[in-house]
Amino acid sequence: MCAVFLSAALFAGAQDPYLSIKPAMPLFFNPAYAGNEYYTRATLNYRNHYPASGTDFVTYSASFDTYIDRYNSGAGIMIMSDQLGSKAYSYTSAGLVYSYRIAAGESSYIKAGLMANFYYGTSDPNGLTFPDMINPDGSVDPNRYTYERQSAFGVDFGFGGLFNSDYFEGGAAVYHLGKENRYVYWSRPLRVYAHAEWKIPILGGAKHVFSRGLIPYLENSTLRPGIFFIRQSETTLLGLGALYHFMNFNLGLYGRQNFKINSFTASFHVGYISDIMDIHYIFDLGFTGKNFRGIASSSHEIGLIFKFSTGKE
Repeated sequence: MCAVFLSAALFAGAQDPYLSIKPAMPLFFNPAYAGNEYYTRATLNYRNHYPASGTDFVTYSASFDTYIDRYNSGAGIMIMSDQLGSKAYSYTSAGLVYSYRIAAGESSYIKAGLMANFYYGTSDPNGLTFPDMINPDGSVDPNRYTYERQSAFGVDFGFGGLFNSDYFEGGAAVYHLGKENRYVYWSRPLRVYAHAEWKIPILGGAKHVFSRGLIPYLENSTLRPGIFFIRQSETTLLGLGALYHFMNFNLGLYGRQNFKINSFTASFHVGYISDIMDIHYIFDLGFTGKNFRGIASSSHEIGLIFKFSTGKE
């Protein structure tokens, strides 16, 4: 199974991993998110893709960004590492990000962001077991194929725009512009991302239902339905769902459809929000057509957000 995934990555052109937790890796979704909060923010994210299938496909990522009040700007850095097949294939990138904010009303703004992304990829399939290396008696011939270790370095660019108000957020971004590399599987295809999200405050509903104040904290909860679109190479993803915030907690459910392989994934989200740190966890389950793909299709993602200091309030 691992060899199949590796072959797809090496010879069909590798794509970016799918990350589910936007708050824990905002610069991955749109460079305009740099400095989007008035505090300095650092994030860590870990995603294990299909651990039960034995593919050993893991993504580590981290980011740091801050708001520069004097210049209405944001700046940040994003680091990401993909490892597939016990490091038989690896991709590491570091992106430098800048954004600029323009007021569009008393409580709304428009932002534009740019990213310069530097990446390094290596490939060393030796040690993997491919199907035709298995002999009829079940033994493995490790010397049937030998591969030369290859590596490559490159640079590409991205840009994005964002609109934000008290009740709505929407944006779009394009990544991997200007790529040029003699190893096509490290030169990742153009990725387009767009999203829209509504912020619906739940002010009086809970108080009306629980007239005796049994759950008074639900009075200030928020429902955030949203939709997103991703296009990279021949893969198109469309997602729809909602996140419900109450007290210090987030609960969410999103579904996304992969039209290339007729695959549907349900993402379950739980999070804890505080003034100094947020914790998010995502569990994905996949379906092909009408059939559940089983636990082997599941993915796990954990995100941490650290809020170091505050600036303008």
